[in-house]
Amino acid sequence: MEAKEEEFVVTQGWLEEMKACEDGLQAFKQHFPNGGEALEVLKRCKELGYRKFELWLVDRLPPTYPPLELSTFVGNLFYPNDVHIKGDLFYPGDVNIKDDISIRGLIYIKGSLKVDGKLTVNKNYEVYADFVNVDEIDISEDAYIHARINANSLSMSGDAIISGSTKAKVVKLDGGRIYGNVDADELYNNGGFIRGNVDADEIINDGGLISGDVNTIKIDNINGGKVGGKITYKRSDEHK
Repeated sequence: MEAKEEEFVVTQGWLEEMKACEDGLQAFKQHFPNGGEALEVLKRCKELGYRKFELWLVDRLPPTYPPLELSTFVGNLFYPNDVHIKGDLFYPGDVNIKDDISIRGLIYIKGSLKVDGKLTVNKNYEVYADFVNVDEIDISEDAYIHARINANSLSMSGDAIISGSTKAKVVKLDGGRIYGNVDADELYNNGGFIRGNVDADEIINDGGLISGDVNTIKIDNINGGKVGGKITYKRSDEHK
């Protein structure tokens, strides 16, 4: 198979060099005996339900492919470079049932995810990227984002989880957990959990828990809201 420009051909020899598992090698040999273009291999893995091998492959593909630009997208997405969505991106995370097994929806990007509009992730969807840059994020129920985040506004509820440092002008937690530091102008923590340090001008910690240190102009700990670390106060006139 001859590779075109900006394509990478996956071969049995390359997989062995990358130390692919035996099951993955056997499956690849069955479906691509003469090798396969990387994106076609990823597509076939998705069709066959070889999720672990698909994730493994995305992590090891060389930086051959250019950043991907999409107007909209629905479904699972695996891509070995940056992805740019030029509008809102809504992932309802509907649970598909296959042989009585719940399958979580998944975005897995070896690079950054940029969304010009609003990113909505709920139910059982998972998003993995190095960095997420978006105007607005709404993450709820059992959804999970593993990435560093930069946004204008972030809303969390239910058992949603963000694993990574988070920067936004306004952060609102109605439940949910953030494993990482938070940098915000305004933080409203209604029963949520932040495992990290917080730097925010104004904080209302309503029954929430912040495990790390807090640097703020004003903080109200109400209804059992707690800060595990130390609280330091910055001058308000420094931020005018």
